[in-house]
Amino acid sequence: MANLDKSIEEEILAIVEKYQKENTKLLNYLITDDEVTFFSPIGNGSEITASDLQKVADILKGSFVGMEIVNQEYRFKFKMGI
Repeated sequence: MANLDKSIEEEILAIVEKYQKENTKLLNYLITDDEVTFFSPIGNGSEITASDLQKVADILKGSFVGMEIVNQEYRFKFKMGI
């Protein structure tokens, strides 16, 4: 299983942690080929804004593909260029 570089994880977590409940710093993701999907439980906080999704895409040197809700969680998919 592939993982993002720790510095990239920290940059992304700095953006998404404000959408999570206090004291919950989680960055759950799955990398497949050139895509990464981030998972966030719906009960964990609020939905991320479009501008912050773009910031994450910029960090990944890619683009935001889409979002869906599956099994009580948000799934945010990005195409990666890194």
